[in-house]
Amino acid sequence: MATPLTAHQAKFYAHQLERSYASDHVGRLAGLLFDAQVEPKPHQIDAALFALQTSSSPGVILADEVGLGKTIEAGIVLCQYWAERKRRILIVAPSSLRQQWQQELDEKFAIPAKLLDAKNKRELLKPGTGLAGSVLICSYEFVLRNVDDLARHWDLVIADEAHRLRSFWKGDAKIAQAVSEVIGSASKSLLLTATPLQNRLEELFGLVSVFDPEFFHSIEGFKERYVDHPEEYGNDDLAMRISHIAKRTLRRDAQKYIRFTERMPLTLGFMPSKAEQDLYNKVNEYLQRPFLYAFAKSQRHLSALILRKRLGSSTYAVASTLEGIANRLEAEMLSGRRRDNRGGLVDEDMTDEEIEDTESTLFSLTPSPVAEDARKEMAEEVDELRAYAQLARSITVNQKAVKLLDALDQGFSKLAEIGAPQKAIIFTDSTKTQEYLAASLRESGHGDGLVLFNGSNNSPEATETYREWLKANEGSDLITGIPSADRRKALVDEFRERGTIMIATEAAAEGINLQFCSMLVNYDLPWNPQRVEQRIGRVHRYGQQHNVIVVNFSNQGNLAEERILELLDEKFNLFKSVFGASDEVLGTIEDGLDFEKRIAEILERCKTADEINTAFDALEREYQSEISHEMQSARARVFDNLDPNVQDKLKSYDAQQGAVLNTFERLLLQVTRHELDPFATFDADGYNFTLAEAPANGIPVGRYFFKSKPQPGAHQYRYGSDLGQYVVQSALTEETPERSLVFSIDQSERVASAVRDLVGEHGTLTTELLTFTTRAGDDTVTESYILAAGRSDSGLMLDAEQIEQILDLSCIRIERTEDIEVSDLQPALVQQAEAFTGEVQNRSAQFSIEQGDLIESRLKDHKAKYDADTRKLEKDRAEALAQERRTEDLTARLKCRKEAQRLARRADDLYDEFKMERDRLRSKADEYLDMIEQALKGTDDRQHIFTLKWAVEA
Repeated sequence: MATPLTAHQAKFYAHQLERSYASDHVGRLAGLLFDAQVEPKPHQIDAALFALQTSSSPGVILADEVGLGKTIEAGIVLCQYWAERKRRILIVAPSSLRQQWQQELDEKFAIPAKLLDAKNKRELLKPGTGLAGSVLICSYEFVLRNVDDLARHWDLVIADEAHRLRSFWKGDAKIAQAVSEVIGSASKSLLLTATPLQNRLEELFGLVSVFDPEFFHSIEGFKERYVDHPEEYGNDDLAMRISHIAKRTLRRDAQKYIRFTERMPLTLGFMPSKAEQDLYNKVNEYLQRPFLYAFAKSQRHLSALILRKRLGSSTYAVASTLEGIANRLEAEMLSGRRRDNRGGLVDEDMTDEEIEDTESTLFSLTPSPVAEDARKEMAEEVDELRAYAQLARSITVNQKAVKLLDALDQGFSKLAEIGAPQKAIIFTDSTKTQEYLAASLRESGHGDGLVLFNGSNNSPEATETYREWLKANEGSDLITGIPSADRRKALVDEFRERGTIMIATEAAAEGINLQFCSMLVNYDLPWNPQRVEQRIGRVHRYGQQHNVIVVNFSNQGNLAEERILELLDEKFNLFKSVFGASDEVLGTIEDGLDFEKRIAEILERCKTADEINTAFDALEREYQSEISHEMQSARARVFDNLDPNVQDKLKSYDAQQGAVLNTFERLLLQVTRHELDPFATFDADGYNFTLAEAPANGIPVGRYFFKSKPQPGAHQYRYGSDLGQYVVQSALTEETPERSLVFSIDQSERVASAVRDLVGEHGTLTTELLTFTTRAGDDTVTESYILAAGRSDSGLMLDAEQIEQILDLSCIRIERTEDIEVSDLQPALVQQAEAFTGEVQNRSAQFSIEQGDLIESRLKDHKAKYDADTRKLEKDRAEALAQERRTEDLTARLKCRKEAQRLARRADDLYDEFKMERDRLRSKADEYLDMIEQALKGTDDRQHIFTLKWAVEA
C-alpha cells in the first residue's frame, strides 16, 4: 500500500490535473477521457482536438471514412462543451439514428439526452425550462417543420449524416435551408459525414455554407475559380482552405489502431407454398387498383408500402394488418363519414421515418359524408380485406421460417469456425412475426437463450429479466430510472451474458450496440439501403472482434423481392467487404424512405415480369452512375490526407495519449485517497472504495469504482462528477506552509533513475503556476504551466522534471522549518516562463497568420466573381453596340445606345462595389496582423504554489 500523500504533494498533483493545455495537446482532454467509457484511438483524439481548436469559422466538418468512429469524435467535443457548462446542445440526425445517439451519450459519456419530437417539443423548448439540462436530439424532418422554434441560441449544434445538406448551394433545398437557419444561431456547429462530396464540386460550397456563408465569399466566385476556370485562377489553395475547417482520416491511416473485420454473406433461397403465393398475388392485385377506399389519397403510397412489407414478413403480420384496415374502413362505412384525409396505415411496428412521413402529410379537414353507392363499395372492400386476412390466418407454416432453422444451423457452424460467440440477432419488421418466430424456435429446440426485443418490451419474460437486472444493479449508475431505457439495457445485458438468439423488431432495434454478436439475420429485408446498413451496424461496428455473418433470404417465387436483394447486394455492396464498402452509394441516397417508395411505385405499376425487370434495370443504372470518377478524384484532392503528416501526428497522439492518461489516472487516484481518507474506505487494490459519508451535499454514498467494467450496485468515479470536483478543489486549497519534507527511495513505488542520484542530498524547491490569456478570433484562450526550480545545498541545480520526480516519492517525515530563501531560484523560473511564453506566442501568431491567408483566398474569390461579372457586362455591351451598328432604324439604334450606356454605368457601379468589398476584406486582414502583434505581447500571471525544503533518503 502506497504511503499517503502530504498536503504539498496533493496540491501539486491537483494543479497538474487542472492545468490548461494547448489546444492541440491530448492533456486538454485527459479529464474527459478518464470519465468516458471508451478508449479513443489516436485519429479520434486528433479529430476532436481539431474541432475544439479555436477558429474564426463557426463550424467544422469531420469527414472520416465510415467505421472510424465519428460519433466518438463528436462525443468528445460535446463532453468538452458540457464540462465548460455550455450545455445548450442540439443534435440533428436521421430519424433512425436518434436513439443510437441517445444511447451512445449515455453509455460512453454519461451525458443525459432527450429525443425531441412533436409530442414533447412544447415542454422541452418552452422559455424558462433551461435547455441545458439535457442534450436534445431531433430529426432533419423535425427541423424543417419547427425551424422557428429551433432558431434560438445554441452553444453547439451537431449534424450527423450531414451529406444531406450538400445541396444547400442550389437555394431550393428546404431541409438544408432550415438546418442552416438553426445552425446560424449556434456558437459552434459540427457536421459529420463520410461523403462530403458526391457529384459536383459545388456540393462542397453548399456544405461549408451551411455553417459559414462567407467562407467562400459567393457561389459565383467559387465556380469561377474552382469549377469553370481553375486554370486561369489556380485552384491549388482549395485543399489548404478546407484543411482549416475539415478533418478526414482514411481507413488506411487508422488501420494500425483499428481492426477492420469483414462481412460474410450467407443467402438461402426458399420457395413459398401455393397458399402463400396465392395470398401474395391477391393482395398485390388489390394494391395495384387505381382507387381504394381503405387509404386516404395523401397516404396511399406509404400505406401500400407498409402493407407490402408486412406481406413479405409473415402471414401472421399481414393478417393482423389487413384486419386493422378492414375494421377502420368498416367503422367509417357504418358512421357514414369518411375520415379527414388522415387515413394512413399506422401500427406499432412502423419505423420513425414512416411515422414522421405520416405526420408530415396530416392536415385537418371536416369529415365528408359517404354517399349510398360508395357505402356499398366500401362494404365490398371490407369483405374483401377480411377474406384476405382469413386466407392469411389459414397459413400456419411459413416456408421462410422453415428455412430460418437451416440458416441458424449454417450460421452457427461458421461462427464456430471463426471462433466467434454462438449468438445471432434476427431482425423482423413485425411483432406478430416476432411472436411466430419465437414459437417456431421454441418448438424446434432453440428456446434456450431466446430474447425478444421490441417497442414495448413488456412481456412476462422481459419483465422478469428486467426485475432481475434491477436487483443485480441496485444502487448502480446503470439504472437511469427511465423504465423503457432500463428495460432495453436489461435485455441487451441478458443477450450478452446468457442469450443465444435475439429476435428484434425494426422499430425497437435503433440504437442498440451488439458488437459482442457476430451473426445477423435479415428475416425481413428492408428496402431502404440505409436501414439495412443501420441494422448491420448494430453488430459490425467499432469494437467487433470477429468477421460478421449476414444472412438473407431469397424468395424464389417472387421476382420483385429477388431483384431488391440483388440491388442491395450487388449494386450497393451491403453484405460483404469491410467497414464502409457501401459508403459511396449510401452517400448518394439522401432519403432512404424515398428510395423505398421508388421500389413500392415499381410494384404498384408493374404487372408482368418484363415490366418489373425493366423498371429495376433502370433504377440500378440510375444509382450505378451516381458516382463519377472525376468527383472521386476531386474528393481525394480536396479532402483525403488534409494533413500531409497525418501518420506522424497519429503516432504522436498515440504516445501522448498513453503517457498523459496513465499519469492523469495515477495522480487522480492518489489525490482522491488523500482527500477522501476521512470519508471513505479503500480496497487493497486502491481502485475501488466505499464512501461512508458524503463530503458535500448531493454526493451519493456507497460503492465506487474507477474507470473499468461497470460493477453491480456501484457508481463510476468520474473526474467531472461532484465527488471528483470536490476532491480536486479540496486539494487545490490545501494549506501548504513552508515545511521540510523528507522522502524515501525504498518506501516509494515510483522512483526515477535520476532521483536515485539524490540520495543523501537536501535542499530547497519552489513551484508556481504560470497562466497565459490570449485572444484568438472572438475567443479567449487560456493555457497554464507549472514552473518548478530547486537546488541542493551542495550547489546542484534541479530542473522542473527533477522536482516532479522528487514529489513523486513517498514522504516519510514532515518537519517545521525557518523562512526559506529562494531568490536564487527566480532566474530558473523566469527562464522556464520565457520558454513557455515563446511557445504560446508562436501558436497564437500562427492562428492569425492562417486566418489572414484565408482572407487572402476570399479576396481571390471576390476578384474572380468581379472578373466574371465584368466579362459578362462587356460582352453584353459589345453586343448592344454591334446591334446599333447593324440597324438603320433610329429608334432601335437609340434603344441599343441607351442599353450600352446602362451597361457601362453598371460596370462602373460594379467596380465601386468591388472596391468596397475588397477594402472591407483588406481591413479584416489587417485586423489579423494586429492580432499577431497582440499575441507577441500577450498577458501572463504567475501564482505561487508552495516553497519547501527537501531531503532524499534511501
